Amino acid sequence: MKSKHVGRDKLNSQMGKLYLSSIDKKRGAEPGESVTLRVTDIQDPEFIFVNSAFGAGVIPRVQLIDAEGAVTVNPGEQIEAFFLEEKNGERIFTIFPVGAIARTILRRAFENRTVMTGKVLKPIKGGYEIQIGDETAFCPASQMEGEPEKNAQLKFLIIEAPDRNIVVSHKQYLETERQRHKETMISNLEEGSVVQGTVTSLRDFGAFVDIGGGVEGLIPLSELSYKRVNHPSEMLKSGEEIRVKVMSVNWKEDRITLSLKELQQNPWQGALPFQPGELLAVTVESIRPFGVFVKLPDGFRGLIPASETGVPRGTPFDKEFQRGQQLKAVIMEINREQQKISLSVNRAKEMQDRAEFEQYMADGAPKQEEENISSFGRILMQSLDKKK
Repeated sequence: MKSKHVGRDKLNSQMGKLYLSSIDKKRGAEPGESVTLRVTDIQDPEFIFVNSAFGAGVIPRVQLIDAEGAVTVNPGEQIEAFFLEEKNGERIFTIFPVGAIARTILRRAFENRTVMTGKVLKPIKGGYEIQIGDETAFCPASQMEGEPEKNAQLKFLIIEAPDRNIVVSHKQYLETERQRHKETMISNLEEGSVVQGTVTSLRDFGAFVDIGGGVEGLIPLSELSYKRVNHPSEMLKSGEEIRVKVMSVNWKEDRITLSLKELQQNPWQGALPFQPGELLAVTVESIRPFGVFVKLPDGFRGLIPASETGVPRGTPFDKEFQRGQQLKAVIMEINREQQKISLSVNRAKEMQDRAEFEQYMADGAPKQEEENISSFGRILMQSLDKKK
């Protein structure tokens, strides 16, 4: 009879490792024991085939399909489950608490903080009734995220020892997932990364975006576009999928700054739709003590300085201008580096006066009038020329 003791040399050999592996696989799992399974085959109409530390086995297919009947796992994927029983030499696993060992499974799930899938049955006083396998649990309203629909399939953690009542939390599951995802992001997320996200809310100061696992970042208003944006709703809507660039990450304060603008073509680097000296139709956007901000064609924004508004000194600007008012203004200067445009209402009026006079002279004034105003006309033309 061979000794059960294996020498040091044998343990270090390949044969020794195979030997110990075979012993481990022969050790029987206890009913209700938590196990990690690796999916090997999903083609059978009744079972999903898996491998575990205790050897090969199966899990009922019905436990791993969605509402449309599609399998929710793939070969090679790992899932957490429980050993149910060995029947006719076949190891059977379950992800739900079922049968006589349902409470044993729930206790193991509570101890190990194993995630359980449950179905929302109905709202009841103080919370919701949840079906988890063969058992009925209670989720307090304070532990539920949002207001789930009837029969919704959600993930839960058991938060009290299941001796009599089974109390679960959807919020704690979500928080655990957020923390897990955050730890992954701390290792991988870098400034300059481009990530996919979902717009979660729109505020006056910017847009919040979920970039995975409940981790949110903010796109400040100034980072939405190179052009003027008054509110994020002009460009985005809640629930929209977008790509954003990570501008800064501060895990101590849980602040992530994102940019949509950085992924857009900078309009200041190409040909502009206007040039200095050009007369434009503009719209008043806001009024400040130092001047009037106006909207130009193609979403550009410019400033009419106080001295170029044509308003007498001491007269409040809000008496002469209103938001949305249409004006004529001439571009005085374009600063590409600072991305600023300055305009003048004064020059626009001068340009319009000159054009009217030239048109009047081109049309031909009556002879007597022409003799009387010719000297005045020449003086006016000289005055306009000096202001150019």
